[in-house]
Formats: sequence, structure tokens, C-alpha cells
Amino acid sequence: MERLTATQIPTVELDFMNHDHAEASQQINSLDQLIKDGLAGDLSSQEKIEPLLIAMYEHSETHFAREEAEMMRVNFPAYGCHSGEHKRVLEELSSVLQQWQESGDLNQLAAYVDKTLCDWLINHISTMDTVTAMFVGRYDQSAA
Repeated sequence: MERLTATQIPTVELDFMNHDHAEASQQINSLDQLIKDGLAGDLSSQEKIEPLLIAMYEHSETHFAREEAEMMRVNFPAYGCHSGEHKRVLEELSSVLQQWQESGDLNQLAAYVDKTLCDWLINHISTMDTVTAMFVGRYDQSAA
């Protein structure tokens, strides 16, 4: 069973953001499955976690940079708040990766996915990304 389903991920007015959010959801689902398999004793699953965490960080970094470039292009008023949240999350992901590398604690990683990451993604898309996409979309329509 998938941790995040397509119906849980809000859609926004910009296709690139929806595509990136779908990819992030898929990565989270893959991580969740690796954690479950690892907790069931599958050591090969645990070996796949670090590369996936790195890929998740890189995907987030690229996605956030694309969003921020759009916000700057249209002079989005809440740029500082939104980009600050991106910076915070990248620091958090980096910390989670470091903790994994140091401890290999599947329960700690599972708690992060269950109690932090999934809720954050849905809430961030529902609030900051929705408003940003609406602003960028309206700016582009008025400029046309």
C-alpha cells in the first residue's frame, strides 16, 4: 500500500510543480517501502536507503530552485517566506541523511516519514505552493 496516494497530493496551477510533486510522492513511497522491508529484515533494502535519500535531496533542491526562479521572475511578494521554508526543509533533509548515515536507525527514519515529511509535503503544496502557482499563473495571463 502506498504511503501517499495521488488523491492526497493537491494539484496547483503550474504543470511543472505538479509533475515535481508527483515525483516527490513516488520517492517518499519508495522510501517508505524500503523502510518497511528493512524492518522486516531485508538487508538489501537498507542498502538502497542512502542513495534514495540523496536523490530526494537533489530532487527537492532542483524543484525548489525552479519554484524560486519563477517567484523571482514575477516579483512574488512572499518570496522570502517561501524560499526560507525551502531552505529549512533542505537543511532538515540533510540532517536526516546524516542521521541515517551515522545510525542506520530504521525506526527513526520511519518516524520522520510518518510524522514529518508526508504531512509537510501535503501542507506545503496546499498553502505556499498553491498561492505561488496562482500568482505566477495570473501574472503570466496578464502579461500575455
